[in-house]
Amino acid sequence: MKKINIHTYFITFILLFVLAAICSLIGYANDQGTLVFTPVTEFLMKVHSVFRFPTDAIGYSGLVKGMYGLLGGVILNVLLYSLAFERFISGLKSLTRIVIKA
Repeated sequence: MKKINIHTYFITFILLFVLAAICSLIGYANDQGTLVFTPVTEFLMKVHSVFRFPTDAIGYSGLVKGMYGLLGGVILNVLLYSLAFERFISGLKSLTRIVIKA
């Protein structure tokens, strides 16, 4: 496994964090009953369940309550997903280098 490309990791972290924050706000609006359903909000509601997966599965939301718990859970999820996306992008780049040489 090669070194992690910090630039790619940082860019994916920022993009995923913005998407996760928007999805969390839409999930909160749905819980409060103030969400207007459009195709975009319905899609983001489905993505919200994906972004909540790792920390909700281990019970993080039950351990830490309040705004700091919510923010910490989102950051942990985004850190894990950013690492996975960075490794995926790195693999694609190395695969294209191998294919171009052959």
